[in-house]
Amino acid sequence: MPEAIIFDLDGTLVDSVHFHAEAWVKAFEQYGYHADFDKVRQQIGKGGEYILPEFISQEEIDKDGSKISDYRKQYYQKNLLGQVKPFPKVRELLERVKADGNQIVLASSARPKTVEHYQELLGIKDLINGVTSRGDVEQAKPHPDIFIAALNHFENVSKESVIVVGDSPYDAQAAEKISLSTVGVLCGGFSEDVLKEAGCIAIYKDPADLLDHYEESPLSS
Repeated sequence: MPEAIIFDLDGTLVDSVHFHAEAWVKAFEQYGYHADFDKVRQQIGKGGEYILPEFISQEEIDKDGSKISDYRKQYYQKNLLGQVKPFPKVRELLERVKADGNQIVLASSARPKTVEHYQELLGIKDLINGVTSRGDVEQAKPHPDIFIAALNHFENVSKESVIVVGDSPYDAQAAEKISLSTVGVLCGGFSEDVLKEAGCIAIYKDPADLLDHYEESPLSS
């Protein structure tokens, strides 16, 4: 029986994955590199330090990696963040989770300022027990640091009673490293097969679908 739920943000509660991919493609182009949009999209959910080696060499990373990452962050904040929309029924889903007596923590690899914006966009601040962001950890997903930090926000909850909800295989891989189960959602753009292979114990279309099937889901008490 769950007592606490950790929710990822990008691609799980907000429709932002394609914007993150766009920002990476623009950043690579700015410094003379080509990165295919669809291939970049399949990397979203990892920390930037793990995305760069998928597209450029170590020599190129040493030369331009930090500049590409900085440009990507600035481009996303300036040009794309304002276009991000919530997925339907996010607040209603979290209200249902709280009604069951569960605690909720948001765990994101985004910057603290971006996570704050997402909370306001979703209108869920009053439902949250804690928030972790990229600034709280040394290593981003697929390392489990962000979920380890999230566990510290729960009160009187055993790790065995915590479930992660995420959209990417990197969420499931990170959670599995510290023996947390993951419920997957498809709205981030990863296929059901990819999420199953990564270890998701159940998969739903999006937050609204998870809410519609809440009673039979792993989230239900």
